[in-house]
Amino acid sequence: MLREEDLPTLYSRYYPRRNVDLKAIKREADAVLAAGAEHKRHREGSDNQGQYLVKPGQKVLDIGCGSCVSLIEVRNLGGKAWGIETDPNVGAIADHFGLDVHIGSIHDEPFPGEDFDLIVLNQVIEHVPDPIALLKLVRRRLRPDGKVVLAFPNTASLNKRVTGRRWINWHIPYHLHHYNKRSFTLIAEQAGYGVASMQTITPNVWTILQMQALLRPASEQQAAAWGDSTTATAAEAPVTVKKHLVSIAHAIIGPFNRIMDQMGLGDSLLVKLRPK
Repeated sequence: MLREEDLPTLYSRYYPRRNVDLKAIKREADAVLAAGAEHKRHREGSDNQGQYLVKPGQKVLDIGCGSCVSLIEVRNLGGKAWGIETDPNVGAIADHFGLDVHIGSIHDEPFPGEDFDLIVLNQVIEHVPDPIALLKLVRRRLRPDGKVVLAFPNTASLNKRVTGRRWINWHIPYHLHHYNKRSFTLIAEQAGYGVASMQTITPNVWTILQMQALLRPASEQQAAAWGDSTTATAAEAPVTVKKHLVSIAHAIIGPFNRIMDQMGLGDSLLVKLRPK
């Protein structure tokens, strides 16, 4: 089992952001202000991220902020952003954009004296060695009326049932825990939360990656899907997906994914928690 102290070295090599395209990061983050941006996110299934729930003036902490696009989006939407990221490569990105990012863990108790209206964990809780301990720490950093929003893979998804062992979101050994609605509700309750809402949202790009993975030998699935690209942007897209494939996904796969999401069978859960 991986430990907290194993993560910085692992992710600095496995999710390499040493040479990210800073202009692409800004371009993606600024798209949050474009006309029709909310509809576009819904159509693409890219609205499975907690930062989009920020309201002007709110203080937001993004745990596992990755390439920092989410923090710039929060700033663009009128919020105040703080981030925590294990990957030391992200420090240079944060410095470039003037962002307040702690390189390390929430267990370090960063940003002393700050509490938050919204704490976001996008595709993070499945990577954490002790999720209940993390959620308890998160609760201590919330304002009395604050909320926590998490996104993570859904083991009750139709895609997982169809693909079985070839489901890309097993992501072994980097995903340490796997959840469905019931199992995560039990964990949240143990950490002192109530579930305010829970829904599934499937990014269309995940479906493309799944289709690509099924065309490769299982032993190569992770290496082929993630590779060692150094140009990931906010979506942290682990492979180069050709533009015509993306267009096909939004036109054909997108409507199917939205139906699956409405039925609760989508690939990613989006959960809002409030402290009891």
